[in-house]
Amino acid sequence: MKRTLLFLLAGTALTLSAQEGQSYGTLELGGAFRRDTNYFKSGMTYGLGTGHWFSNEWGLDFKALRTDHEVRSTGASTHEYLGLGSVMYNLRPGANWNPYLSAGLGGTRVHKPLASGDESKVNFHIGAGLFGHLDERWIAQFDVKAVRVPLSSSHHSEILALAGIGYTWGGAKKAAPAPVAAPVLAPAPKPAPVVAPPPPPVPAPTQASPKAADKAVQAPLPAQVMLDETVIHFANAKAELVPEAVTAIQKVADGLKAFKGDYSVKVRGHASSPGTRAGNKAIAKRRAKVTAKALVASGVPASKVTTEGLGQDKPVADNATKAGQAKNRRTEIEVKVLDGKAEVRKIETGLVETARAPKKHATKKKK
Repeated sequence: MKRTLLFLLAGTALTLSAQEGQSYGTLELGGAFRRDTNYFKSGMTYGLGTGHWFSNEWGLDFKALRTDHEVRSTGASTHEYLGLGSVMYNLRPGANWNPYLSAGLGGTRVHKPLASGDESKVNFHIGAGLFGHLDERWIAQFDVKAVRVPLSSSHHSEILALAGIGYTWGGAKKAAPAPVAAPVLAPAPKPAPVVAPPPPPVPAPTQASPKAADKAVQAPLPAQVMLDETVIHFANAKAELVPEAVTAIQKVADGLKAFKGDYSVKVRGHASSPGTRAGNKAIAKRRAKVTAKALVASGVPASKVTTEGLGQDKPVADNATKAGQAKNRRTEIEVKVLDGKAEVRKIETGLVETARAPKKHATKKKK
């Protein structure tokens, strides 16, 4: 049993926290330890469990178990059935592993010689446990519960130690499909900004009055600025840029430096939905900052650059798939021209996948 628990713990170095709205089902295996061990041997316990997290702090857990016992003096075997319903309180919302406390009521069915006869009674139990993800859907759960059953002839008490492995469903709501951008009239030939020349002056219409002889012209329209919207994608739980991403950012910076007008740059960081909302917002903010730092390092004035971490709130793909989650882990560089009525044209570049990022890089930041 100890080796099994150590193996499960060693295999879960990368985990996700409990998530609001998540349900799960588990297979349970463990042991039951009674106070009267001189008469009964400690038995094996096995069964099924299910539960639901109503929030990152509160959840419900239900288990249906069978425990086998053996009488030491005769070698005769007997068993009991337990149903346990527990309220769980998460002690560390947002952590990789979630320790929790539990308490509740249930039912116990015992047979001779555990009781004077076959009895079904209400049980009371309290305990503690640990809940965590092995990956995005598979979980491990560990429980220790003290169970007490008030029988007609005596009180039946035991300690249950359980290890469960299971599967989760539900959680964060699926993202709505991203709106389809309106087609542009002409694609931009390359990422660098292109300043189109102003149109020639247009003469004013001839007036009936003698003053109409004066040549009046309209003011020229402001120049049009066409910029690529550069989207940088990140590996799961990372905020690091690979050389390809830095090159794409430098091209945007080169175009901005060539533009003589006034502008501002907003770098928005995004995340996929697995994990807590607070944790996703924090990693999104770090992604925006590391992208903004690369822009400033390429010559864009720091006073023109701001950052924002939006977390999981603005997905562009379905978070139910790994491919969709990869697209949602991104930063977006948005440029706004401040003088005149310039038109900003945005074209999304190809994906820059940062999963290939080396362990040490000039723009790498700590999580």
